[in-house]
Amino acid sequence: MRRRGTGIWYVLAIAAVAAGCILYIENLKNRSAEEYPVLEWIDAQKNQDIEAVEAKLLARDEAERAEQEEEEQAAGSEETLSPRQRFGQAVLVGDSVAEGFIDYQILDPSRIVAHKGMRSDTMGEYIDKALELSPTQLFLSVGLNDMEYCWGDSARFAAEYEKRLQEIREREPDLPIYVNAIMPILPAAVEKKAVLGKVGEFNAALKELCEKWEISFLDNGDLLEGHEDWYQKDSIHLKSTPYLPWLERMEEAAGL
Repeated sequence: MRRRGTGIWYVLAIAAVAAGCILYIENLKNRSAEEYPVLEWIDAQKNQDIEAVEAKLLARDEAERAEQEEEEQAAGSEETLSPRQRFGQAVLVGDSVAEGFIDYQILDPSRIVAHKGMRSDTMGEYIDKALELSPTQLFLSVGLNDMEYCWGDSARFAAEYEKRLQEIREREPDLPIYVNAIMPILPAAVEKKAVLGKVGEFNAALKELCEKWEISFLDNGDLLEGHEDWYQKDSIHLKSTPYLPWLERMEEAAGL
C-alpha cells in the first residue's frame, strides 16, 4: 500500500509541472505580443513577397544615391567652370588692351575679335566678324586709340562710336551689348603724350552715349586704383593680374 501511494503522488507531480509549463508558455506568448509589437510586424511580413520588398528597398536607395550625386555635381559645377566656359558664346571686340585676354590665355581666342590700333571709326569690320559668330552677348572695349586720332575731341569720338551701335542694332536689335570704359593710363604715359590725359572726358562721353541707347556701361577703372605695378612699362597696357577681375565684372553685368 505504501508503494502504490508513492506512485500516485509521483504522477500527480509530473502532471502539475506539465500544466505549469504550458501556462508559462502561454503567458510568455501573450507578453511578447504586448511588450514587443515588432514581432507582430514581422509576422505580418511573412506573407509578402520577399523579393518584391528587397526590390523596393534597392530602388529607393538607388534613387536617393542618384539625387545626392546630382546635387553634388550641381554644387561643384559652378566652382570648377573655367573663365572660358563661363564666357560661353559671348564675344569681345577690342583694341590692344583687349588682346590681353588672348595673350594671357584667359579666354578662347575664337571668342575675341581684337586688333592693335582699333578705333571707333575702324571698328565696323570687326563688329561684322563678331556678329558672324552669333554671340549671345557682345562686349566692346575701344577708345584708347581714339584719344589721339580725335585730337582729344570726345564729341567726335562719341559720334563715331554711335554709328557702330546703330549698325549693331540694325542687324541685331535684341543682342545684349556691354560697353567697357577706357582703362586708366598712368601719369608717366600722359607726360609723354598729353592727349592720353583725356581718359576721363572720353569715358564721360561714352557713358552718356550708353545712357542714350540704354546700353550697359562698365567703368572698370577702380580695379586698377593703387595698382601701378599691374601696368606694363609703357604705363598704358596691362599685365595679366587685372584681367580676371575685369572679366568677372563683365560676367556679373551679363549674368554669365
